[in-house]
Amino acid sequence: MSASDAASPGKPPPFEGLDTISEPDRLARYAVDGIRPSVAVLATDISDVEQAMADASAADMAVVPHGGRTMQCLGMPPQRYDAALDLSRMNRVVDYEPEDFTITVEAGMTLSALQQQLAINGQFLPLDHPHFEQATLGGLTAVGRGGLRRNSFGGPRDWLIGMRMVQADGTAIKAGGKVVKNVSGYDLAKLFAGSLGTLGIIVELTFKLRPQPASDQIIAIAAPTFIDAQRAARAAAETAPFLNGCIALSADAAAEARALGARVLHEEPTIVLRANGLESAATEVLSQALSAVREAGLDGPERRTSEIVETWQAIADLESQTPKEHVRLRLGLPPANLAQAQVLLEEHLNNPAQWIIAADSGLLFVSTPRVDADTIARLRRELGPLRGRLTIESAPPELKSPANVWGPAGAGARLMHNIKKQFDPHATLNPGRFVDGI
Repeated sequence: MSASDAASPGKPPPFEGLDTISEPDRLARYAVDGIRPSVAVLATDISDVEQAMADASAADMAVVPHGGRTMQCLGMPPQRYDAALDLSRMNRVVDYEPEDFTITVEAGMTLSALQQQLAINGQFLPLDHPHFEQATLGGLTAVGRGGLRRNSFGGPRDWLIGMRMVQADGTAIKAGGKVVKNVSGYDLAKLFAGSLGTLGIIVELTFKLRPQPASDQIIAIAAPTFIDAQRAARAAAETAPFLNGCIALSADAAAEARALGARVLHEEPTIVLRANGLESAATEVLSQALSAVREAGLDGPERRTSEIVETWQAIADLESQTPKEHVRLRLGLPPANLAQAQVLLEEHLNNPAQWIIAADSGLLFVSTPRVDADTIARLRRELGPLRGRLTIESAPPELKSPANVWGPAGAGARLMHNIKKQFDPHATLNPGRFVDGI
């Protein structure tokens, strides 16, 4: 459906007065799983979003919100897709109170730009995300996942204290505020966080912040095999629970991260340990972790670096480095079950590569050249006793529907559908892309 097709006789066409794109070659960047919209709306403020959603709702046009597009591969193919709503121009700081450790920003601001702004006052937002120079705060909040340091920092919900949203019919609503406090009642902002843009358009966010640590340290140690790296990383995580990161990388993953800028890494299986805080405390935590690594049998040299941000971001960026023809799987489970889960994945996957394990939180990523829906279903059954949740992060579109990228919805499916109907009764927003066809 095009914007002109959606117009009724005697009524102006949708999005009149807004900045739009309709040329097919320019719309290619807004494609989702090979499906292009007929128009893209470039919003510059909240009023643009309100008008865009009101017009789309009146014309029965399905809308997919866009930010930095670092995670647009996530989710099922859209059931309908008429208009893209680009919020990347909405990138301003609305309010910043350094003394209160809170900031309010528009949803199109990137995580990198925010961190640069906060660094002036010695503060930061404790979130990891692939390609933080492109990832927008609205987008990473809509995805709602914690990064490789989620054991220490959690995810967007843990730092979010307020939000402004625009509903499918163009009505603006607000939740939370700028004061860090506990309140009774339902937390609407945290409901929208992690909903993949299916309940409303996130246009403004308020986060609580933390002071930058006095010391931040990274150590990399090579391992003979990835199994050795995984085992040593688990020993380090158990011995030193205050680590700020505990990662095991396969040789392929380490080499790729090194090419992306993590020059401290070995081009062989590697564990990466990170600790921060007061210098004496961070040093002590790393000392405990290293002792556990040595007791686990790793005797390779320790490599240290002062390029903390560059090193960690290169590792985080691995999540979105999967070749288009490959499938990337994400598994979350209790950390103690990582070794068993790894064995299961190796048994069922064809030539798996680029293993990434956060040994302190039980997060595992792996890419594989080929996999079919039956194999995914079998893996989910066998991972069940290990309390593992397997998600397809990225895959060719033809695999997504038969394999069900999200897996079974579970007991909460009915509640989720009821919430969707309340906020978006006509399935205008990201239709069919979320869990259980929401």
